[in-house]
Amino acid sequence: LKFRGPSGRSAAPPLRRLRLRQGGPPGAMKALTKIRKGIAGDGVEEETARAVEPEMKISIVRVKAQPRKHKVISYGYRKLVDGEVPEMYRFQYLPDPDLPEDLHPGVIPAGFSACVPVDQDMVYFHTREGDTGPEYQVVYTQPDPAGGDIPAHSMVLEWTNDVDAIWVEALQQLEDNAGLSEEALNFLDADPLWLFGIADPATQRALEKTAVVPMLRCMGHRPCIEEWFSYLNADEQGDAPFRWVVESFAEVELPEPWTSFKGVGSVVCYLNNETNETTWKHPFYDYFAQLLNHCRRSTNEEHIKLRINRFLWSYEAESQTDVQSQMPLVSPKYVKILAEILECELVTEPFMVRTLKTFLKAFSQMYHDGELDTQEVIYCLDIVKNERAKASVAKQLGIDDVDIDDLGGQGQMYCVECLHTEANVAHLYCPECGDSLCLNCFEKLHAKGHRATHEPNHFILCVMCKVMPAKLQCTYTRGKYCSDCYHRKHAKTLPKFLDLKPLKIDYKRSAKLEREEKARKEGKQLESPLTIIDPEAKETFSKPAPLETTLGEKWHAFYDLRGVKYYYNFETQESMRRPQDDLVIQEEPEDTAFAAQRKEILMKMALSKEPRLMPQWEEGKERERSKGILDDF
Repeated sequence: LKFRGPSGRSAAPPLRRLRLRQGGPPGAMKALTKIRKGIAGDGVEEETARAVEPEMKISIVRVKAQPRKHKVISYGYRKLVDGEVPEMYRFQYLPDPDLPEDLHPGVIPAGFSACVPVDQDMVYFHTREGDTGPEYQVVYTQPDPAGGDIPAHSMVLEWTNDVDAIWVEALQQLEDNAGLSEEALNFLDADPLWLFGIADPATQRALEKTAVVPMLRCMGHRPCIEEWFSYLNADEQGDAPFRWVVESFAEVELPEPWTSFKGVGSVVCYLNNETNETTWKHPFYDYFAQLLNHCRRSTNEEHIKLRINRFLWSYEAESQTDVQSQMPLVSPKYVKILAEILECELVTEPFMVRTLKTFLKAFSQMYHDGELDTQEVIYCLDIVKNERAKASVAKQLGIDDVDIDDLGGQGQMYCVECLHTEANVAHLYCPECGDSLCLNCFEKLHAKGHRATHEPNHFILCVMCKVMPAKLQCTYTRGKYCSDCYHRKHAKTLPKFLDLKPLKIDYKRSAKLEREEKARKEGKQLESPLTIIDPEAKETFSKPAPLETTLGEKWHAFYDLRGVKYYYNFETQESMRRPQDDLVIQEEPEDTAFAAQRKEILMKMALSKEPRLMPQWEEGKERERSKGILDDF
């Protein structure tokens, strides 16, 4: 193996430089001489014990008389054990070649990366922590001159703790295979610690500065979240609950007159444009460092309280800066934030959305009245726990399948006109007639005369059994249940500490009579139900959606800035103004004339605010129950 000397001629390997790296300082030779002199005497063991210290040899890096061309990519960090740098990470170097006796101490950093130019390419040098000391790697890639994806020459030497061996191997491969010029090979024939800038006073000063001043590394265009964690001396795994602190620190805007730029060694520097002061320390570093330490010391309830207070403070700050585009507090964006704070998974736990919307209103009121109380946070955590227990019990109970052809039992309503037929289940109640009727019988009896003006109340099916008419409405979930399902199933899922009593659904109330009575008191003329049109239901882009839909539990209602209702799905991240037909019920193919006539009738029924149920959207057995009325159209 031959090396190229400074003159460009082939010369013997620079054994002097390698031996100096493995040797110690000049004082070591005196210690060894002292040992030899003491061998003939009585104090051999004592002298040998005192001379053990020089056995830990500190390498010496010699300087080559050529200009420095290295570029530091990352300074890395100093490896510390009990607050001190281990001996295997230390070395000595000559800052000035003219002063060979002026040795300065240096430290080999872990995570250091640098490169030097060779012809048109770069040779990279990396360090990392090893089991017995620092480890090194050399990388060189020569692109294809024709512009192909496969490089003309690639060299990636594996990690090793012998810096001399890996650099000897690198020089041999570069000389044999890389086709480098004589000038480039002469330039590379130097100590790698000096060549790549580790044995450089500027690098050593930067490493000493990192022990006092925090440093934000940026290996890309912007610092990643891992680099922000390192900047705050936080661990991604151990400090995972406080990730929001690091993310807030990364997103905060710099105050005036500070700006940031990427400096030497991929370090983010902050410049004060008024004083021209440059520092590695972020202007808000102390605030977020103290906030992170406070979160580490706080209990879970105090931590949640802190996050909610900061969340509400941020919402008010955003509202003041941009009032026109600020979304309401009860919106999908802030429901997601509160769900993250309370550790709720909205995709798998859609039943928590209603509770979270209630929490947002309550927390906002408490925030304006004063500081949020920790006890309130404890109550909220208990409610979340009870909601999950309620959903789990409801899932275990399941829904019993009931055959519609074999109906009976307490709570079912039957048509008074077709009691002796098989399909005798009542679909509605006429308050003015006082009878329960099916759709066919109602249309036959109310086709002509004064009865044609009667407005029935359609029975709402129980949300659990889908067969019995709902007679009770839960004041906690707002769901409608039959008496049997409410008392035997749903009541067991309600929080025990709340004294909840259901509301009775009164089908005997007549909306028509109440409307007529109200019109007489106000002296207004009564309008037909089909002519009452909501202003929002006109030909505009924001038509109101029905109050009750069959979209399922994954779609949740919200209101935008103008108070217009829309629906949002947290699983698909979709939103819409009104239910889509393909999401509600898949209809069978129909002829064009029948579909147009049916669409006109359903549109009139949808525009009415009266308690009418659209047959095609009725829960349960829609098509069987609506078959009779559709046949008459």
